[in-house]
Amino acid sequence: MTRRTILLLDLPSEILIIIFYSLDLATLSSCLAANRRVKSIIDDSTLLQYRLAAQAACVEDNPRNTQIDSTQKLFALQQRRKSFTELFPDFVRTIEMKDFSIDTYAFSGDIFAATQHDSRVLQWFSLAKHELVPQQLEFHGYIQDLALAVPEEDLLVVVLTSQPLHQNAGSTGITGGVKLRFYEMSTQSPHRLAREPVIQVPIPDGRVSTLKVDICGSQVAFMVHFDGFSRLFVYDWKEGSLLMDLHGRHSAARFISADVILLVQMITGTLELWTIQNQENVPEGIVGCSRVSLKLPQLAKTGKYIIHSTDSNPKGRRLLSSEEPFHSSFTDSIVVFQVYILLHDGPATDLFLFDLVLSRRGLLKLLISVEEHGKELLWREWSPPVAHWLERDGGGNAWQQITCGQRSAFADPAPGRIRLFDFNPYTHRKLGAAQRGAILHVVSDEEIQTVDYTVESGIFGEDVSSQMGCVLADSTEETVYNGVLLDEKWVIGIRDTLEADGKLSFDVWHME
Repeated sequence: MTRRTILLLDLPSEILIIIFYSLDLATLSSCLAANRRVKSIIDDSTLLQYRLAAQAACVEDNPRNTQIDSTQKLFALQQRRKSFTELFPDFVRTIEMKDFSIDTYAFSGDIFAATQHDSRVLQWFSLAKHELVPQQLEFHGYIQDLALAVPEEDLLVVVLTSQPLHQNAGSTGITGGVKLRFYEMSTQSPHRLAREPVIQVPIPDGRVSTLKVDICGSQVAFMVHFDGFSRLFVYDWKEGSLLMDLHGRHSAARFISADVILLVQMITGTLELWTIQNQENVPEGIVGCSRVSLKLPQLAKTGKYIIHSTDSNPKGRRLLSSEEPFHSSFTDSIVVFQVYILLHDGPATDLFLFDLVLSRRGLLKLLISVEEHGKELLWREWSPPVAHWLERDGGGNAWQQITCGQRSAFADPAPGRIRLFDFNPYTHRKLGAAQRGAILHVVSDEEIQTVDYTVESGIFGEDVSSQMGCVLADSTEETVYNGVLLDEKWVIGIRDTLEADGKLSFDVWHME
C-alpha cells in the first residue's frame, strides 16, 4: 500500500485560513513572499484576524480607508490597545496657555477648543499639526457653551447670548435670547448641511443659571437651567426643526442614541430614558415619550445626589470620509456621570465623589425589554449588568473628564498619576478575570492584580456591586494633573496652576 504525503498547502484554503489565524502577525508577515497562493491565504487570514480583533475591541472598520491593508490595520489596532493598556505614549507635546482661565472646553477628533468665561473668542488647536499653534474664532455674542463632533459631522456648536450671563455678582438674568450656531470646523464657516445655521431658542428673558449642549449625529440637545427648573430642547440641526420641548426638573441630559435621551432628575437623582419622536411643528410642551425610570441606590443616611454630565466621544456614527483605519463604536461606548453624594450626620455633612459608568448598549437593551411605558425600576432590578461605581477620592474633580469609547480616565494627584479604566468585556476576560465585575489592575506585562474594590458601606444603603468588569492601568511616571481628556488616539493631561503662578498647560499624549 502506497502512503501519500499530504503537504500543508494541499489542504483547502478555508482550512488553511483558520490554521494561519492562530499565528502571530510577525510570523504571517514573514511568509508573505512564499508564493501567490500563500500570500492570498495569509491576506484572508489577517483579514479574519482583523475583523475578529475589531469586533472584540468594539471598533468599526473604516471601509473608505483603502490606503492600508488588513495587516496594517490589525497592527495599528494592536499597537493602540497596547499603548492604552500600558498608558505609554509614543510622544508627548505641551500646550502652554499663560493667564488663560478656561471656562468651557471640548475635545473631538484632533481638535481641542476652549474659551474663557463670558468670552466672545474661541481658541482652538489642531493636535494633528506639527506645531501646536493656537487659532481663534470670534463671535458676535458671548460664548456660554460649545460642543464638537469633528470626525462624525465636521461640526462645532456654539451657544451664544447677546450679553454676559453673569454680568454682575447678584444677577443671572439674560435678555435678547439664546442662539445656537452651527459651523464646519474644517472651514470655520456656517455648516453647509445646516438648513438654518443659526437657531434662535425660544427662551423668555429672565434668570438663567446654566446652558448645556450635547450632540448625537444630526440631533442636538440643549438644556437650560432656571431657579430649580429646567427646559430641554432637542433639534434636528440639519433640518432646523424642533423635535422635543420638555419643561421639568432635570440636572443633565445625554444622548444614548439618536432617538433615545437620558435625563437626570434634580431632586431624586432618578435616571429617565426618553424616546424622541420625529414630528414636525412641535408646539411648546409637546415632548417625546418617557419610557422607563431607573432608581439610584438608597443612601445609608439622609442625603442627596448631585449629578453632572460629562462629555464623551464618539458622538454618533461616523458619516464623513476619514483617514483613520477604524473608529470606536458609538453603541458600545460608555456614558459617565460625575456624582456628588451629600450625607447628613447631625450637624455635619460628608461629601463623596463618584463616577457612575453606564453601558450604552446595556441601556438600549434594557429599554427594549421594558414594554410598559413609564415603568419604574429599582436599583437592584436594572443596574448589575449596566452600571459601575468608581470612587474618585476627591481627586482631579475641578476639570470634568472627557471619555472615549469604553475608556474613562481621571487624574489622581496624591501619588501623581493618571488612572485609566477600560470597560471592554473582551479585554477583561482575556486577562483572566475570574469574577464578573472585578477590576483588574495591570501592574506590568507579567503582573495583573485583582483589585478588591468595595464601596464604603456607610455611603449606600444597598448593594452596589456590578457585573461590569474593567481593566485599570496607571501611568508609571509621576504626572501631577488636574484633569484628563480622552479621544481615539490622544490623552490630554491638564496642569492647572493658575492661582499659584498664572500658568495653564496641557500635555498631549499620542497613543499609537
